[in-house]
Amino acid sequence: MKAFLQKHRRKIKWILLCVLASFLVLAWLAYIASIHAAQIFNREMARQHFFDGTITVERLTATPLGHVRFENLEWKGSHDGNRVFIPRGSFQVKPMDIVLRKISTRTIQELELNEAEIDLTFTEHMHIRGIQAAELSQPAARKGKKKFDIKLKNVDARVKLNHCRMTARYRQRIHTFQDVNADLRYNSNDRLTIDFSTGELGGTLEGKGVDIQGSVDLKPPVSTYDLKLGIKELNPSSLGTGLNIRERVTASATVTGELPKPVIVGELYMPNLNLPGLKFTEVKGNFKYEDGYIDAQNVTADIFEGNCDARGGFNIDTKAYTVSVMGHDLHSEDATNIPYFRTLVQLDLKMLCDGDNRSTLTYGSFYSGKGIYAIIKFNSIKGTFSNQYKQLKFSDVEIKSDGGDIVAPQFELVDGKLQMGNLYYVAPGGARARIHLDRKS
Repeated sequence: MKAFLQKHRRKIKWILLCVLASFLVLAWLAYIASIHAAQIFNREMARQHFFDGTITVERLTATPLGHVRFENLEWKGSHDGNRVFIPRGSFQVKPMDIVLRKISTRTIQELELNEAEIDLTFTEHMHIRGIQAAELSQPAARKGKKKFDIKLKNVDARVKLNHCRMTARYRQRIHTFQDVNADLRYNSNDRLTIDFSTGELGGTLEGKGVDIQGSVDLKPPVSTYDLKLGIKELNPSSLGTGLNIRERVTASATVTGELPKPVIVGELYMPNLNLPGLKFTEVKGNFKYEDGYIDAQNVTADIFEGNCDARGGFNIDTKAYTVSVMGHDLHSEDATNIPYFRTLVQLDLKMLCDGDNRSTLTYGSFYSGKGIYAIIKFNSIKGTFSNQYKQLKFSDVEIKSDGGDIVAPQFELVDGKLQMGNLYYVAPGGARARIHLDRKS
């Protein structure tokens, strides 16, 4: 064997070089073929009518079994800013459809997108603008056969998203999603199954991520949701309440209802919630979202060594909201940060806002049982209050004690400065006398 190799060494070397050259030529031809395939693809895409705008690709490679890989594929919609750019991806097609040139919505069976940038605009009915196959024909729309139809006609395909970025625009809302990973199976004759997770959220809602699992039933005349939803560390301030809430809320919910109007019912939790003058812990409750409105009910929390019950509502589009809080057995020394002022306070607080932060009105009432301020004992304290745009007013404040009562019909704080009204002492027998305060500094 050694002698044979020595004798034919030059021939073997030339054979190996020829084989290597052949591989290089084949690789070069494959590269040229991929460029030509991309040119053919771009030419055919210029003739298609499923997607508005233009679709182009830089490079395509395919196997005889219909597995196609591509680089730098881009869809640019003619209107509304739709754009999908895919640096790397692949799809599986039916080879016979390509051979027989019978391309349809069922030609593509699987699609995988890696690190894609997806920017889509939705209509009022949750159709993606610019995808003709998703839109109702005019005759069907006029006849009113269906109130709504999400269905891409005659499709049975699987879509995988790996580490993608998404932006979705719907009405006045913009939602951005980082690090999107999804496995979607779409059968227009049956259902859309969803396994969807993201990293950071931005836009109308800000948070650490969202998870969605479940399906959309496409068989009824109007498609319906059946989904599980999880939201991690949502930033309430991103809703535009003007309250500058920095603490995050985590929620889990079910999504039902008919498209395009989901009904979301679930539970929320916040370990801490700090509002001006109020520090809540262990905030738990139920919520319902429908048609742009969040209704929170059965909310409980701990506050100032006591507890409270709350409910409220928020309109995502107008930013208007209402809040109602009932506080029970709140410790005055914690609420006022005055250690020698001790009593248990019951609080009834309301908040109203029409969407303009300056319109926010906070008002309510409070009362207490027996207590002590330093060495002065009292039987009760009660009063009402209101606060609107840096103007805090107290009315009908009464401090009752065995030695008589102190009554303050009205006083207020404006930009942190106390403006004291009349102050009265009411003796046990009912005699009333005004208390004159020395206001000199």
